[in-house]
Amino acid sequence: MSTYVSSVSSLAAMKQNPLKRKRNDEITEEKLVLMTMHKEDDEHEHTKPSPPSWEILCLVGPYMDPESLAVASCVSATWSKCFSSEDLWKLLPATRHSIFYKAITKEGTKPAWLSYKRLISEAEFAAKRRRNNQAAEPKISLSDLVFIVHVSAGSKEAVVVKQGKDLVFGSNERFQIEADVSDSGFTADMKDVSMSWNVVLRNYERMFLISDTVIKSLDSKIGWFTDELPATKNRYCDGSNLVGEVKPSFNEEVLDKVVFAIADSRNWKSLFVDDVLRYLQCFLVD
Repeated sequence: MSTYVSSVSSLAAMKQNPLKRKRNDEITEEKLVLMTMHKEDDEHEHTKPSPPSWEILCLVGPYMDPESLAVASCVSATWSKCFSSEDLWKLLPATRHSIFYKAITKEGTKPAWLSYKRLISEAEFAAKRRRNNQAAEPKISLSDLVFIVHVSAGSKEAVVVKQGKDLVFGSNERFQIEADVSDSGFTADMKDVSMSWNVVLRNYERMFLISDTVIKSLDSKIGWFTDELPATKNRYCDGSNLVGEVKPSFNEEVLDKVVFAIADSRNWKSLFVDDVLRYLQCFLVD
């Protein structure tokens, strides 16, 4: 009897307060929505994305560079089979290494055991090694330098100053300094002629004596090489193999000009401008 009375009382209360009943229904629906959202998040969190299909991999491959292809082929057995395909690697030589492509396709010279992947890998390694061995740009330029040439014999003396900014060289020209000493009265029969060649960095911040030599006789019209220049650890310009190169020019018996250059004693060729700058910066720049 008491239970029946309680139920009837609850129904009566709900009928008397319909807003409260509606609010309870809304709260229940919100809880259901939140529970559903959390469940979906949990499922997504523990679900791994499906790998790309073979068709997608084959479409992407032709647009990848050799390094990316090599990395992709190490991801899994499936990717290795896809990205190691000869048909895929065969497309690369024609666009990236045309010389090798023409060589191996000419008269069928490509060995049967040589895969295109191996060929491209070797070609890429050779190109990378060449780039790594290229000399860096010099840290100084000719405009930063002043060259001073000093020639003396007995009571006669000549000092010639050459501003680097006034020196003009072509892209394939070798470096040299030409000093005009025609007014100093040096003649071909003079003995024990002293010649020095200095370089100064901007406003005399640093100075370096490149060469200081004594010529027993000026009668040589061919020129001569000095002793080895100061050594340097520059990997692109080994100072232990460098010598000064001096070439005199005469007007009849009078010394007209003296040309100074730096040469490599291994082949006796004078250096290009950038090679000289790399050498000089080892003594002028910290």
